[in-house]
Amino acid sequence: MELNYNELNIEKRAFIDGEYVSGIKRETMSRRNSYDGYDLSGITACGHEDVEIAVRAARKSYETGVWKDMPLKKKKEVMLNLADLIEENRKELAMLDTLETCRAFQNYYEDSLPKAIETIRYSAECIDKYYDAAIPPQKGAYATINRIPLGVIAIITPWNDPMVVDAWKYVPALLMGNSVILKPAEQSSLSLIKLADLTLKAGIPKGVFNVLPGYGEIVGKALGMHNDINGIFFTGSSEVGKMIIQYSGMSNMKKVGLECGGKSPFIVSRNCHDLKRAAKILAKNIFYNQGQICSAPSRVIVERVIVEEFVSYLKEECEEYVPGNPFEHRNKVGCIVSKEQYQKVKGYIELAEFEGGVVYQAKNKKEKVEGACCIQPTIITGLSNNARSSQEEIFGPVVSVIEAENLKEAISIGNDSRYGLAGAIFTDDLNEAYYGANHIEAGLVHINSWGEDENNTPFGGIKESGIGKDRSIYAFDEYSQLKTVWMTFQGI
Repeated sequence: MELNYNELNIEKRAFIDGEYVSGIKRETMSRRNSYDGYDLSGITACGHEDVEIAVRAARKSYETGVWKDMPLKKKKEVMLNLADLIEENRKELAMLDTLETCRAFQNYYEDSLPKAIETIRYSAECIDKYYDAAIPPQKGAYATINRIPLGVIAIITPWNDPMVVDAWKYVPALLMGNSVILKPAEQSSLSLIKLADLTLKAGIPKGVFNVLPGYGEIVGKALGMHNDINGIFFTGSSEVGKMIIQYSGMSNMKKVGLECGGKSPFIVSRNCHDLKRAAKILAKNIFYNQGQICSAPSRVIVERVIVEEFVSYLKEECEEYVPGNPFEHRNKVGCIVSKEQYQKVKGYIELAEFEGGVVYQAKNKKEKVEGACCIQPTIITGLSNNARSSQEEIFGPVVSVIEAENLKEAISIGNDSRYGLAGAIFTDDLNEAYYGANHIEAGLVHINSWGEDENNTPFGGIKESGIGKDRSIYAFDEYSQLKTVWMTFQGI
């Protein structure tokens, strides 16, 4: 597949009230990508004035009912149109995301974009099957319990998988009848700016879907503090998630939904009879995007009697995920997103060595541009769960191997974290599987698998990994509120 980025007609402006605009102050962001230094400067950096204009446009579209009051059948048709348009523009969208984040084009084109399309189609098919409720009739009285839109919604999303994570949020938000203001990450704005035009072509009215690129400390904070925004939904670090909660409390107590960090445990029992398969699944899910996935299994906790054998298999598997040119279609692993993140990951690896850990990195190397921000798949052994590399979210291709005497201790170690996004247990003992499923503290627990969930299952964490759920029919609850209607009848 030919990938010529110089032929792309890249739109870099904000999208407000159905039009691309440069922003009141016409300020832009300056940056280069992390593989070959491609100049990405010129993307609009919105300010407070742009937030005000977008909020007014979204509020107007909501109150006029141009989208909110559209029949469900029509909303469904529009969203299915959007899915078709994304599919038609799949290559361009994947190229834009690769250009900015330097994640492998193969990942975006063959995995992320199809998942985003599937999310839209699944949710669109759900919306006319999502029912309200009623209490049993009483003599002379009847009550309904209805779900109504929140109003104007702000969505702030991360850079690591923009089209998928954003679809998890803006799709149910729109289908519930809300008007949306989307603030993409500074590192991955282009595909979502392009998406804005596709929403208009699909039939979403002006003002209902707005995209404000810019800096989080400016645009994100302004959205969080705005008194005319009814809900704010965020995916990113736990530190920023806590700030979002504060913004809500300092303003109008807007509804908050958070999907935050993780340090997910991958527990391997001595009763796992196929350690090679377990190592293969682990390697794919921690290394395939240079570890830049919030739910990545970054802590592997292994019973001591099998740790040596398991680590030997893991070392073999990590050679399959050596980073290279993200623009080469055959490569399945690209780069760390930025020089800042690259230095952060390297710092954690050096810290692990300083703390007494043993660091192993994949031996194979691929040709790449000098200075590219790529890190070899890395395995850290010899440290306890108290080490910083075992407790803090690194967001890189780094896995810590921690030994446990038995399964109960392994689960206890797994739960000894401020995070609770995902977890897994690999065992062929049914009793252990059942015990693990009920005792691992996480929003999503896998048994002998990882990442094999679907749109019909909710995704979200507990503890400092977040509040609320993405995906499935339960996601519609996040973007709506309950209204009880009590009716009293006099009789005839």
